[in-house]
This record gives sequence, structure tokens and C-alpha cells, in this order.
Amino acid sequence: MLTSDLLVTKSYKGKIEPVYASLNLENLEISGSLIDLFQKHVGKTYSQLSEEIESIEEVDYRLIRGLSQILKRRCVIEMMSIIEPSIARKMVFEEGNGAVFDMKERNEVIGRVAGKLSVKPDELEKALWADMEENMIIKEFKTITPENLLMQYNLSLTQTLLFRATGMEIQIEDNFQEVFWKIKRFGLMYFIENDRIYIDGAVSLFKMTERYGTSLAKLLPTIIKCNKWSLKASILKKTMRGKRIYDFTLDDTKAVFDIEPDSKLEKFDSVIEKEFFSHNFNGWLVRRETTVLKAGQYAFIPDFSFEKNRKVIYVEIIGFWTPGYLKKKIQKINLLKKKVREDMVLLVNKSLACSGSEFNTENIIFYDRKIPYLEIIKILRKYEEVQVIEDVERLKKIEIVFEGSVVNLDDIAKKYDVSLDALLSVIKHDNNGYLRVGTQLIDDQTLKAVQDDLNDVKKYNEAFIIINNYGIKGQQIFDVLGYKVKWNGLDPYNAEILKLP
Repeated sequence: MLTSDLLVTKSYKGKIEPVYASLNLENLEISGSLIDLFQKHVGKTYSQLSEEIESIEEVDYRLIRGLSQILKRRCVIEMMSIIEPSIARKMVFEEGNGAVFDMKERNEVIGRVAGKLSVKPDELEKALWADMEENMIIKEFKTITPENLLMQYNLSLTQTLLFRATGMEIQIEDNFQEVFWKIKRFGLMYFIENDRIYIDGAVSLFKMTERYGTSLAKLLPTIIKCNKWSLKASILKKTMRGKRIYDFTLDDTKAVFDIEPDSKLEKFDSVIEKEFFSHNFNGWLVRRETTVLKAGQYAFIPDFSFEKNRKVIYVEIIGFWTPGYLKKKIQKINLLKKKVREDMVLLVNKSLACSGSEFNTENIIFYDRKIPYLEIIKILRKYEEVQVIEDVERLKKIEIVFEGSVVNLDDIAKKYDVSLDALLSVIKHDNNGYLRVGTQLIDDQTLKAVQDDLNDVKKYNEAFIIINNYGIKGQQIFDVLGYKVKWNGLDPYNAEILKLP
């Protein structure tokens, strides 16, 4: 966003919109000149750059100031001082007893303090105010094309306008997950009706103006990333006749914007979420905020999902919130479809004033500070057992085809979209010329070839290379072929294979 004094708008017949910068030759030249200025001032103080910018502001004050604000964010500005400025100022102040009355006395004070700090007087002079922005050094500048700078300027103008929105209505046809994810992240209040998302604006709420307005404006880049989108906002503006509401509309046909890549947001909302994500849940893939579920007129985004063999289990962690927020959370969960609630696990903080009976779902676990890992595993195992039963019934209706001399059953399970446990339960030990060894099927011809190759082989590591060349995993093959592995310590190079009588 830009500062409000740089917002330029035009209004007519109850409508309002920013005065966007056209991508014409004149504006491109202004944009390019500013970019060159920033590049040339790398290694110089920011005050030197500011003076250069001020000298050309009369060309178009608001445009140049706005573009400069955007370019400043692309700079790395650092303090260059061998002494911490606050320490330098404190020592000088104390040495001069709070005041000096002429330059001679001042120079003497500077000299004495410099001696105490083992620096030169001019180095101390520079350090005194080195932390002021105008004295800081432009260390780096991330360049940009003149066209993209103007497009970012237009985006910032729109965000600045939306800061004064009393409400916003958006309609999107894709990118739902990211949009609702950002709505949730920014703490925006919304409801859904007729495929439209209605968001309250800052000035419609009490004591939430600046922070909430900024969050509303931050949502715009995510909306623009949708392929098909439109928005309508009510903008509060002061006029000569008092405050007035204007309509602002925008859609994907307005090709005047450029979007910077998102900065990395904090990955987790709480310590408990971070801990949850760090656990290994027995082969279940844990993903964060992977979908948007419809809960009546609301959107519900679960904190996590467990995914394994087509099965998806949603997880919502309910920590400490205000009573009003908890009430709304309960309402939204209870509005979810029955099937969704059946496949959901709720982790509820014990400190909350609820018993669990408020939720129309069965999988509720109360936790205190730590993730109740074992209780979660128990619930997941129940889902696994049900899934194995369902997969077995599916496999009974399918003719399973094996190809190749060595068949990896993991690949077969993926091919038929079933769990490995279900596949293992329906496959016999001896299957049409194949012998099951662990999670592999090996045909008779390969078994005989391996047996022949192992004749006269004594070293385990040599035998292991042989079976590995056939694509056979693990050492269960030795048991099948009637060998015993004799370990002489932990080093496999010292191990032997012995043929059983």
C-alpha cells in the first residue's frame, strides 16, 4: 500500500476508482529514471537518494513519491557504524554533563569519548546519528522493470483505496483454497451466499480500523491471482458535504497490475500446530490447510489433513480462544456434512469451557500442552482397519495380474489403488508360479537362478550383491532358500551365509 496522501481517485455518479498510471512513454521514462537513481545510490546514504528524488518531484509529485515508496521496499538499508549509536550518544551526553556551550568544548568532549572507545573523533561523530534513516547506507537494491513498477504502483493504489472499504464482495472461479487460507490468516470476517464471499471492512467494525483495513488490502493480490475474479467494494470517502459511500468495482479484465511473489508467512499459528506437524503418524501424510469445506454459508478450512491410500481425515486443533470465537467454531463444525464430520479429528484444549458434547462428531481428543500422539494413532488405526476391509472386498472382484520375474507388491497396491495390507491379505504365499517373499513376488525361474548363483558363496556381502542384482529386496530370500546368516559382529563384511542341512 501507499500512504493515504498519495492516493489519487476520481469519482462520478456514486462510483470511485483510483487514477491508475498508464503504461505510456512518459510514465515509463519516469519509472525508469527512478529505478536508475536507486541503482546508482547503492553504497550511498539514503539522504543522498532522497535529495535526488526531491529534485525531480515537481514533474509529478504523487506518482514519483508513490513509485519511490515501492522502490524503497526493494532496498536493503543498513546502519554503518563501528559503535552502537545509542551507546555513543549516552557516553557523549554523560561526558558533557548534559550540555556544552561552544564548539571547542564539544570537540573536547568528542575527543575524550573517542579515546575511551579507542576510535577516531570523526568515527565517533558518524556513529552518533548512524541509526537515523537518512544516514543509513543502501546496501542492496533489487531491480525491477519500469513496466512492472508502474503495475505494482497501480496495485498499491487499489490496496490504499480498499483500506477505507466498509465491505467487499468477491466472486472467484478458482484458487479457492488460497483465497480462504489468506482470509483466515488475515483474520477477516466473512460469510458466503450464492457463491459470493462477503467480507466486512475495517470501518464497519469498532476499534479495528487500521489493522483490519491493512488485512483487507493485503487480500487483493491473492484475489488477482485467480484466473476469473471480480470484486465490488463500498468505499467511505470524506467530501465537502460530509462522509459518503462510493461503489468500487474491479475484475480480471483490468490488466494494469503486477503481483510480487508472496513473502514467506509464518508457517504455524501456534506451538501446538508446529509440534503436530513434526510428528510421524505411521505412514499417514500430514498436510496443512489443504482444502476448503462448506459449512452452511461459511467456509471451513481444517488445520491439517491425514492422507493415506485415498483416505482423507481432517484435523482441527481448537486452542485458546474467546467464548464468542469458540461458539462460532462449534457452529461451523456442526454445519459440516455428516460424512465430513465422520472423517474428522478434533483436538480440543482442556482449558476451554466445553465438554465435547457440543460438537456433532465422535473423534474428539482433549489435550493439555502436548499433542496426544497415541490417542491419535488409535483413531487412525480404526480408519486403517475399515479401509483394509473395504479394499479386500474390492480386490475380490478384480483379477490381479502379475508381470515380470520380480514383482514389487507396493507397486501393485498403487496400481489397483488399495492399501498394501489389503493386498497382502488376499495374496496367497504361492501364486501361479510366484512365491511371496516379504513384499515381493519372485517367480520359480528366478528363485532357481539365485539358488545357482549362491552355490559356493560364503560371504554375506557377496550374496547380498547377487540378490540385489535380481531386484530382490531384504534378506528374507535367504530363509526361503534355506540359508542362515551368521553375524560376526556388526560389520556385514564379516558376516557369512551358511546352507542349512
